[in-house]
Parts: sequence; C-alpha cells; structure tokens
Amino acid sequence: MHRFSVQSLIALILSANLSLGMAAGPALGTATARGSFTIDNASIAGNATLFEGNHIETGKASSQLQLNNGARMQLAAESSGVVYRDRLVLEKGTEGGNFQVEANSLRIRPASKTAGAQVSIRESGTVQVAALSGPVRVTAANGVLLANLQEGKTLDFTPASAGPSVQTTVTGCLESSSGKFLLTDEASLARFEIVGTSLDKEVGRRVQLDGTVIPVSESMSQIQSTSVKELSKKCSHRGTAAAAAGVGAAGAGAGSAGAATAGGIGAAIASHAVIAIVAGVATGAAVAIVKTTGDSTPAISPSN
Repeated sequence: MHRFSVQSLIALILSANLSLGMAAGPALGTATARGSFTIDNASIAGNATLFEGNHIETGKASSQLQLNNGARMQLAAESSGVVYRDRLVLEKGTEGGNFQVEANSLRIRPASKTAGAQVSIRESGTVQVAALSGPVRVTAANGVLLANLQEGKTLDFTPASAGPSVQTTVTGCLESSSGKFLLTDEASLARFEIVGTSLDKEVGRRVQLDGTVIPVSESMSQIQSTSVKELSKKCSHRGTAAAAAGVGAAGAGAGSAGAATAGGIGAAIASHAVIAIVAGVATGAAVAIVKTTGDSTPAISPSN
C-alpha cells in the first residue's frame, strides 16, 4: 500500500511537470537587465527565458529582449508589455526595436528586416512612434493605414472619441490612375483612393480634402470626399514617390529576423516634425489627421 502511494505521488508530479511544460511551449528567447524586473509578477535578477504570453515589467533599469527569430527589443525603465512570438503588446512606457508592436489601438511594424522603431505610450494615452532606421508602417486595429514613416520621422497618435465614423482632412497632389483618383497625404505619407464628385478638374493640383475614411486594404484606404479646396495649381510628386517606396518595402517581411537593434531608447529625433494623428478605435473607426508642428508642412485639422 505504501509503495503504491509513493509511485502514485511520483506519477502525479511527473504529470504536473509535463503539463506545465506543454502549457509553456517552446522558449521564445531571453530577457536580460542590469537590474531587476518581473515576469508574470515573479521578480527576476539578471536574465530569464521568455515564453509565449509572458508579461514583463521593468523597474529602474531597462531590459533587453532577444527572441530566437532574431528580433531585438529594448524595454525602457518603468515599462511593461506582453511578449508573443509575432508581436509585443506594449502596455506602458517605451520600447525600441525591429519587432511588431501593438500600442493601444495601433499596430506598428518596421517595413523591412533592418528597420527599427521606437514606440512610447504617454500618460495621456497618446502613442508616439519614431522611425529610427528604415520605413515604419502604422495601421489601426481594423487595418486602416495611418502612416508610412520614413527614417527620422516622428508621429503622435491619439485615440479618437467613439463614433460610427471619423472625419479626416488630408492634403496632397490629386492624381488619376486607371479610372481612380489617388492622393498621398503630405503629413503621414499614407495613400488614399478618393471617391466623390467634381474631382476631375483638380487632378494634378495640390488640394485639401475633407471626407470619411473607409478601409479598403492593408496598403490603402478610401476617402469619401465631402469637400475639396484647391491650394495650388501645381504640386510636387516627391511625397507620392516616398509613399510608394514605403508601401513596397512593407512586403519585405516585417517582424521576422532582423539585424536592427533598439539603439538607445530616447534617442534624439526632436529635430524632426511631430505630427499628431487621431486614430479611431470604435466601430468603423478610421483616422483623422489633426495638426503638424515644428515643420513647414501646412497645418491640418479634422472636420467637425
């Protein structure tokens, strides 16, 4: 009887260990820090192995995250997030690296293997995204393309109020291709298909356009135009070319193994323009470009 109890106990322990191992799954990588940090509320000093769904929170020191797929991230001090094999869900603080990040209602994805971004969640809920190296794509949760950030560009994104739709104002050169009207917004470099009346006469001109954004695909959204204001009879196509380059680079496999590193979190990009964009988070949410500061780009404001 005693022998049976001991054997049963051993079998139970082995079964529990096996279940825990299966639940944890294969290791994703490692986290290291010069100070202490926590993983799933357990205090860690030095380094630890990361598994799918681990919640990591830094203390007074930043932590380096190295995943087995080659992705590298630096989680700043007083930051937290959840690590998955294909993304980091940032909850607070700042992260920098070459990995896909979710922050509030945004999806931030470096557009190539060597591109890197810095993502910060402010106390106000605003998400700041900086392209440290190479282009970076920012989309809403529903797939609406919000911005194609070129290297050295910094944008601020603020959650919009709930509602069935969000009005937006964009500025750029109105083009015509294959029977469609297209416009690349000067501030975000996001490319839109424009639908509406009285657009033919504005083709080839720089315009300011009000309308409602409708998601069409990952690389382009549609704006139902409500008004068009001509700003200039001529316009430059440099923004269009830059946007096309950003869209093309997106297919290079962002979020996979890459050589880009986080660099120094808090690296200065202050000399570049900071553009605020309101990203909708409710049903049918879209994007409203709000204002440009610190740059010669014309200010843009949402329609009421």
